[in-house]
Amino acid sequence: MTDDAGSEVSVRAPEGSATAPEAGGATTLRWTARPGRRWAGDRFIWAWVLTRLLMLAICFSPGYPLRSTISDVVLYHEWGPALAEGRFPGDDARWQYPPLAVLPLLLPRVLGGQYGITFMLCALAADLAILCLLRSKDRAPAGAWCWITGIFLLGPICLFRFDLFVTIPVVAALLWPGRHRLFGVLMAVGALMKAWPVALAFALRRDRTAVRVAVACAATGALVAGAVTIAGDGVWSFLRAQRDRGAEIEAVAATPINVARLFGWTGEVRYQYGSWELVGPGVGAAVAASLVITVVGLVLLAVPVLRRDPREWTPAAGADAVLAGVLVLVVGGRVLSPQYLIWVLGVAAACLATAGSRQRLPAAMVLAAAALTHLGYPILWRLLNEGRFLPNAVLTLRNALLVAAAVLAVRAVWRRPRKDTPRQGAAAVRR
Repeated sequence: MTDDAGSEVSVRAPEGSATAPEAGGATTLRWTARPGRRWAGDRFIWAWVLTRLLMLAICFSPGYPLRSTISDVVLYHEWGPALAEGRFPGDDARWQYPPLAVLPLLLPRVLGGQYGITFMLCALAADLAILCLLRSKDRAPAGAWCWITGIFLLGPICLFRFDLFVTIPVVAALLWPGRHRLFGVLMAVGALMKAWPVALAFALRRDRTAVRVAVACAATGALVAGAVTIAGDGVWSFLRAQRDRGAEIEAVAATPINVARLFGWTGEVRYQYGSWELVGPGVGAAVAASLVITVVGLVLLAVPVLRRDPREWTPAAGADAVLAGVLVLVVGGRVLSPQYLIWVLGVAAACLATAGSRQRLPAAMVLAAAALTHLGYPILWRLLNEGRFLPNAVLTLRNALLVAAAVLAVRAVWRRPRKDTPRQGAAAVRR
C-alpha cells in the first residue's frame, strides 16, 4: 500500500487468517500507488506548476513587454491560412523554417480556440512532456531541475516560440540512445522542424549502430521530404532566406560591433529576415567570423568523437558531445535569438540526467546565460536597439558565458571517459 507521498507499504497477514495461504505462514500484500497519487507527491511536478504559474504572472503583469514576447505567435497566426492549404510563405523573407515546422504552427488551428492562448497551452504541454522524459526514476534528478529552472529563467518567451516542440525529439533521443532506429527517426523529424537537431550525430557510437541510425534517419528524412515536396508549394524557399541573412544584433560575432556602437559606430540596426540585424561597417567581417567559429568548433569536436574507441562510448559521452555541438552552433551562428537557449537547456538537462556526464559546469553557465538572455530580451530590448550601455553589457556578458561554456563543453569531450563506466551506460551499450 502507498502513503500520500506515493511510497509503497507492505502488510503481512497473520497465520491462519483468511488472507494467509492454506499451508500456513505469512504472506505479503502489496498495493501500488495510483498514478494520481504519485503525481500529487512529485516534487518536480509541483516545482514545474509553481514556476510556470509565476512565468505567466510575469508575462501578463503590467509593464512587462508582452508585445515583444508574443510577436512570433502573431506571425505564426498570419501564416496559418496559407500553411493549412499547403502553401509555404516563400515570398515572406521572415519564413526561415524547414517543412515540418508547420506541425506546431498548425496545431492550435486544429485544436481551435484563440490562436495565441491555444499555442501557449500546447507549448506548456510540450514543456511538461520534456520534464516527464527527464523525471523518470532511472534518471539523475539534476536533469529535471535544470530544465525546470532553465525555462523559468529564460522567461515567458519559451511559451510563445515553437522551439519547445523541436526539443522533444532531441531529449527523447538522448535519453533512449540504445533504440537505434528510433534515434534515427527522431533525429530526422527534429532536423526537418529546425536544422540544429543534426547535432545528434555527435552522439553516435562509431560502429554498426551508427549505420542503423543513419539508415533510419535517411529513410525517414527522404520519405517526409518527398511527401511534403509533392504536397506543398514553396517547401524549400526558406533556404534562400537563410542564405541571405546577415548578423543579428544578439549574435556572438556581432559583439564587437555592439561595443563599437557605444563609441559612434556609423551603421544601423534594421529589421529584416525576421530579426533585428546590424547593417554597416564590419558586418561582413562579423558574418565571416561566425562561419569560421562554426567550422573550427565543429572540427575540434569531431576529432575526439571520431577517434574514440567504440568500447569507451557511453550514453553520457554521447550526450556530452551533442551539448558541445549545439553550443558551437549557437555561438557560431549569425543569428542568436533568445529561444535558441531552449535547445541548449534541453540538451544540458539530458546530460545532467545521464549518469557520468562531464558537463555540469557548462550546464550551470547556460543557466546563468538564460537569466541574462531574459534580461536582454524582452526587458532591455528597446534600450539595446538604441545602443545603450547597460543592455550591451548584459549581452556581452551573456555571449561571453556561452563562449566559455562551448569551450569547456568541447574540452570535456576531449577528455577520455572515466574507467568506472556507469552501469546505465553499460546497459545501453549492450542493447
